[in-house]
Amino acid sequence: MKKNRLILGYLLILFGIGLPLFAFGKLSARILLDQSRYSSYMDKGDGSKETMDKKIEVYNEGLGKETAIVDPFSNEDYVSDYSFMKNKDAVFAYLNIPKLDLKEPIYLDASKAHLAKGVAHIEGTDLPSQKPGRRAVIAGHRGYYEAIMFLNLHKLDQGDSLSIDWPDQSYHYQVVGKEVIRPWEVDKLNPVQGEKLLTLLTCNPLRPPRKDRLLVNCRLIEEDPAKEKPGSNLKEKIPVDRDVKKVNRGILLVTLALGLAFIFTVFKFLGVIFKK
Repeated sequence: MKKNRLILGYLLILFGIGLPLFAFGKLSARILLDQSRYSSYMDKGDGSKETMDKKIEVYNEGLGKETAIVDPFSNEDYVSDYSFMKNKDAVFAYLNIPKLDLKEPIYLDASKAHLAKGVAHIEGTDLPSQKPGRRAVIAGHRGYYEAIMFLNLHKLDQGDSLSIDWPDQSYHYQVVGKEVIRPWEVDKLNPVQGEKLLTLLTCNPLRPPRKDRLLVNCRLIEEDPAKEKPGSNLKEKIPVDRDVKKVNRGILLVTLALGLAFIFTVFKFLGVIFKK
C-alpha cells in the first residue's frame, strides 16, 4: 500500500515538473537553434530575391494608394493571395534584429499557422522594397509558447539597426520611432510619399489584456549592398540588450534545472518500482 502511494506521488511530481520542462524546453530549443536555422537559410545562395523583385513590385503596384488590411490578431477568417510564390508556406526572408538577439523567419500571410512559426507580412501592405513610397508591415506575437518572438520589441529605440535578409541580398533599416495604436487605426500603416519604410507590429501592452498594437517604424538605409555579405554586418557592431541576455540565459538555466530535477525524480521513481 505504501509503495502504491509512493508511486502515485512520484508520478504527480514528474507530471508537475514535466509540464514546465516541456514549455521551457521549447523556448530553449528556439534560442539555441535559431542561429543555425538562419545560417542554413543564408547559405542557400540561390538568388531567390533577385528573381522575385519584379513579382514583388507587381504585387506592390496592385495595392493602390490606401492600405486595406485586417488585424492579424483578431481576424483569422480571410483568404490571402500571394500567387507569385510557388509555396506560400515557404520562408520569404529573415528578420534580423541584433539588439534583441532575434532572427525570425518571415512568412507571407499573417495566418495563425505562420505566426506560430515566426513573423509574417500583413497582406494589403507593401512587400519590402527599395522603391520610395513603400511601407512593408511585419507582424509577430508578443511571445509564444514555443518562442520569444516580439516579446522585447519595445526595447528598440530610435537609431537601432535591423535588417531583412535573403541569401543574396539584405535591406538594412534604422528605427525612426514607435507608437501605440488601436487595432482599427490601419491608416497608421499607410505608405508615406518618398519614404522607404518597414513597420514591425505586435500586441500591446506587454501583459494581457493586449487591446492595442505597438508599431516600431523603420527607414531603409541607403548603402552599397556589395560592401558586405548580406546579414553579416550587424552582429559585430551591435551588442545584445542586457535584459534580453538575462531573459535568454534565465530560460536556459530554468530548463537545465527542470531537466536535472526530472532525471533525479525518474531515478527515485524507478528505485521505488524495483524495490523488493
